[in-house]
Amino acid sequence: MNNASPSQKHNPADSQSELVQRLGSAIVLAFVVAILTFAGLWPFALMVSAGAIILAWEWGRLVRGRTWDAVFFVHAACTVVACLLGAAQPGSWLPALALAAGCIVAPFLASEPQHRIWSLLGIVYIGLPCWLLVVFRSDPSFGVAAVFFLLAIVAATDTAAYFVGRTLGGPKLAPAISPGKTWSGFAGGIVLPTILAYAFALWLGGTSAIGVTLTGASLSLASQIGDLAESAIKRKFNVKDSGQLLPGHGGLLDRVDGLMGAALAAGCLAAIRDTVALSQAILIWP
Repeated sequence: MNNASPSQKHNPADSQSELVQRLGSAIVLAFVVAILTFAGLWPFALMVSAGAIILAWEWGRLVRGRTWDAVFFVHAACTVVACLLGAAQPGSWLPALALAAGCIVAPFLASEPQHRIWSLLGIVYIGLPCWLLVVFRSDPSFGVAAVFFLLAIVAATDTAAYFVGRTLGGPKLAPAISPGKTWSGFAGGIVLPTILAYAFALWLGGTSAIGVTLTGASLSLASQIGDLAESAIKRKFNVKDSGQLLPGHGGLLDRVDGLMGAALAAGCLAAIRDTVALSQAILIWP
């Protein structure tokens, strides 16, 4: 926990240092993700799998206060299997069976009854979005575009909400969950990604700009909900950060919580339109 005094928490020098750390780690992470996304489906799937292992470790630390326990290994294994099967057989439901098996086994391995439901939820919360990201990337025609669209919307949401909220301030969005978030930041986190989605539609061509714009706005909203959901979980377990992997951000889960929410929303939206060509369903509108 952060035991700094109020004056230390709001020290301008500390705020500037934190901002530099956030920007630095975000740029490095974005560069690595961009390179591996362009490199191909399997490099991308392996990257997501590696991230899933880290996320499973952080989830155990967060909700169970444990890391290298049996639940972690089940959580990590079933998620990695789902990601790799998603790359090998994009149209198969075997990845879903792998995640379902993890949901059945993990609660029985939890050492305490109160950890069982959270261990199950962790597999859904982390495993399903990771699998969906691999499925999006597997589309040979629209996979790269869909992944970058999703990443760009989440990044724009996070960036706009952070800077608009810090600049304008105002009423708190959810003080009981995340005291730093404001309604101005929430609005900024919707407006910029919506504009970005419209520009993306014009660049992509062959699609309805209105459809893509509304999709971008919806994913931006889902990203902010994902961010708030992780904040609520951390507050419940009295944990400040999910980890210390990324300077200025905390753990990997602290960095991709919005992506988890947006990926789930994108998967639901795409599945309503087309259960096979998910990437095309996100980007190509009549």
